[in-house]
Amino acid sequence: MLTTRFNPLTPDVLCNPYPSYAQLRQDDPVHWGNADDANLPGRWYVTRFDDVTTILKDQRFGREVAKVLPPAAQPIVAEMDKPLANMAEAWMILRDPPIHTRLRSLVQNIYTPRRVAELRPQIEAIAQRLIDNLLTAGPPLDLLTHFSLPLTVMMTAHMLGLPGEDYDQLMPWSRALAAVIDLNQADDVRQLSRQAVAELQDYLRDIISARRRQPQHDLISLMLQPEAAAKLTEDELLGSLTHLLFVGNDPVMHEIGMAVITLLHHPDQMAQLRANPDLIQNAVDELLRYDSPVQMTFRYALTNVEFQGKQLRTGDHVALVLGAANRDPACCVEPDRLEITRTVGQVAHFGAGVHYCLGAPLARLEGQIALNSLLQRLPNLALATDELTWQKTVAVRGVVELPVRF
Repeated sequence: MLTTRFNPLTPDVLCNPYPSYAQLRQDDPVHWGNADDANLPGRWYVTRFDDVTTILKDQRFGREVAKVLPPAAQPIVAEMDKPLANMAEAWMILRDPPIHTRLRSLVQNIYTPRRVAELRPQIEAIAQRLIDNLLTAGPPLDLLTHFSLPLTVMMTAHMLGLPGEDYDQLMPWSRALAAVIDLNQADDVRQLSRQAVAELQDYLRDIISARRRQPQHDLISLMLQPEAAAKLTEDELLGSLTHLLFVGNDPVMHEIGMAVITLLHHPDQMAQLRANPDLIQNAVDELLRYDSPVQMTFRYALTNVEFQGKQLRTGDHVALVLGAANRDPACCVEPDRLEITRTVGQVAHFGAGVHYCLGAPLARLEGQIALNSLLQRLPNLALATDELTWQKTVAVRGVVELPVRF
């Protein structure tokens, strides 16, 4: 039986949340727990697969709580954080239809499985070049800083058409913006994010101005074409570009990092995958199910809702615990066992409903190419320390650094 409110930021949960998830699923699958990370009196944690997917598709739950709460009851945004808040208003993941539908329609064709598959040569070339750099520098190295993050940032920047010489600047901006998405951050971290927002917006305005003068065959130029531009305000254009450029990078960085950690802790599965590279697609799906970098996604109750015997009030914050849903025995036999050859059925890590992750095909492909490249070219890949430090974050699961030797 549960004797305390669930808190996702306790050291034991950060290190391994799955025993706590199992207890929640069994004893209190719609649980009112702590939400200190967001300065809230609490939030609902939903942990069963069917309940998570039901709410993700239920229009009584959404992102735009400002539509249903009076101004005095809405979250307070500090004056110095308003530029970030204003930019985030154009992130499609934080909007509901019809605005979400309009913003998503402008870019969704870029992320179809067919279009993403055409990017394979570029992703493979980036991965090989980064591994060349790893071998030149020599171990030990932080795999996140030197491989996982550059791979996803460079690929997204390539799609947008940003100059290669700017990639080194995009990396610190990406880390700064990713850090502030989880609100439980120190003042110095938040200050770095504010500075990054200002610098990034200036940078993107210069790029937009250049593309207006001289369009290229890239996504930014596509979004500036009259038909697309007519559907976007200037703020929405800036916000959409930052969303595409950065929101997916942190989860993909940790997708690769978590996959490496998991396989190193399961050497039989690692050896099997290294000997059978054709298993990589299935293996990445299983690794995402087993320990997803995206542990939670959030909604608000947009009206009073009775759900599984609990009374959710208008404005209540709801955490859909994707990591718990993926380990639900109702959707997977022996869910706490890693088996890269298993047929992975329905999973929750990319969400469901209208907010299903637009970048899912790209995230999968980047994970497949990155992991296969590491296993094939670094036969002695190993952790350089047994003392990994886990991020003190709620939505995204990952380590602060991933020191490896090879």
